[in-house]
Amino acid sequence: MIRPAGFFAELSPGWGLPVDGSIKDAMRPFGEPDESDIVSYLMNGTGLWSEMSAGPDVLDPDGPLLTGIGSLYTDGEWIWRGDLSHYVSTHHVALPLKFLTRIRDLNYSPPTVPDSRLTEIATEDLGMDLG
Repeated sequence: MIRPAGFFAELSPGWGLPVDGSIKDAMRPFGEPDESDIVSYLMNGTGLWSEMSAGPDVLDPDGPLLTGIGSLYTDGEWIWRGDLSHYVSTHHVALPLKFLTRIRDLNYSPPTVPDSRLTEIATEDLGMDLG
């Protein structure tokens, strides 16, 4: 089973994955010391689903629209939304400790995910019909 990160109650679509609670509770006044490397990892994960969607920053509705918010990225073990990198870099949203450990253990370089694993995530974990 894929492990979700950053699927907060205020964000849609949630893809039917477990919700991490409120994004407001995950906000912090400052980020991790290696936040820029963490954000780079999030931005460079393997694309699983791409959407041309746009929506407001739920923590700053007067800010610019965020694009690709419904897109999904993965490293083969974890899955996250396309806008998670924005929330981490701008609002210092906390990530699960096990996910941070994986990011650091991989030296901030997400692995290439084989097509077979991407298909498995899409069909088994997300319930997509690819036929």
